[in-house]
Amino acid sequence: MGISKKFVWRLGLWSALMLYIFLDLLFFKGPVHDMAEKLRNNEVALKADTERGVVARVFNRPIYLSQVDFAVDQALWSRGKSREGIQDERRTYLRALALRDIQDQYVLREKVRLNADDYPVSEQEIDAAVERFASRFTSTQDMSKKLKAYGFKGEKELRFRLAAKLQQDKYILSKIQPGIAVSDEEAEQWYADYKEEAATPERVKVQHIFIAKIPAPGQTEAAKEEYAKSKLEHCLESLQTDGDATWASLAAEYSADERSKNNEGHLGWIRKDRIATDFTEACFSSELNTPKIIETKLGWHLINVLEKKSATIRSYEEMKPEIIVAIETIRRNETVETYRINLRKQHGDVIKTNWTIMASDWTN
Repeated sequence: MGISKKFVWRLGLWSALMLYIFLDLLFFKGPVHDMAEKLRNNEVALKADTERGVVARVFNRPIYLSQVDFAVDQALWSRGKSREGIQDERRTYLRALALRDIQDQYVLREKVRLNADDYPVSEQEIDAAVERFASRFTSTQDMSKKLKAYGFKGEKELRFRLAAKLQQDKYILSKIQPGIAVSDEEAEQWYADYKEEAATPERVKVQHIFIAKIPAPGQTEAAKEEYAKSKLEHCLESLQTDGDATWASLAAEYSADERSKNNEGHLGWIRKDRIATDFTEACFSSELNTPKIIETKLGWHLINVLEKKSATIRSYEEMKPEIIVAIETIRRNETVETYRINLRKQHGDVIKTNWTIMASDWTN
């Protein structure tokens, strides 16, 4: 059986292709050579960036892993958390979110730079931003130490970066503002659809004197209960018979609730869905200005209900400002996210990420 003509043609084409690639790489230095050289240079650049801790580039400007970790720290701080206890996968996820924000800021910075005069930022705005930023630290020294650790060159650079962020926010708002405006018709429709859910619920105004159930060292639970009840009965009797006894003096002396003990035991207005059920049920079923002792899972309370208000549906005019803010906030968040996604698509060729170091340990 002979060799088919089709096979011979394929072999000839394949041989010609291999010969062309060989000659291009070694002699002609044409497109194949250029592609190979680019790949080699990219590998060299990636290795160099990895050694320097560069996690990404935008318009060829480096973003360091320390910058990303600093942004993660800021995000954690805003939620009352820290790095402690964060597992490896979670760390990489948080870094990815922070890096995306930083990359977006770099792209926006370039866009704003070309239109800087249209989005001025005053010194007063920068001062306020610096003050908000400084509130995250225990002292000026602590802030300076952290800034230095993350590559900031003093407060001057901090002010520059915060000013840039303010300018970017103004730029984005100018682009999305037409899409977030709320008409009267839309606000009225929202009120018609959600007024029941937005009703002010039933609530009571309460004060209390609280003794926790946790026994003192060496004290039994029974002894603790006897102690608590005797003290609260003493407080109740004093309020009823002792003209000098007041909620202020008794709460300050006996209550274990640090938030209210120095404010006459006042808890303010409470709703059924905001505090433990066993406590709210007792409060809502009590008569006005009739102190009584109750027990909850947390301990014992001497409670006094000062006022009660029934559930009310506020009028449209009362709620209109809140409705507009609520709808605008939802639209702003959605529109900003859409704008950022489109911006990243438009400039994807200048956004490079070095994923090889994203899973490494925290920077200091």
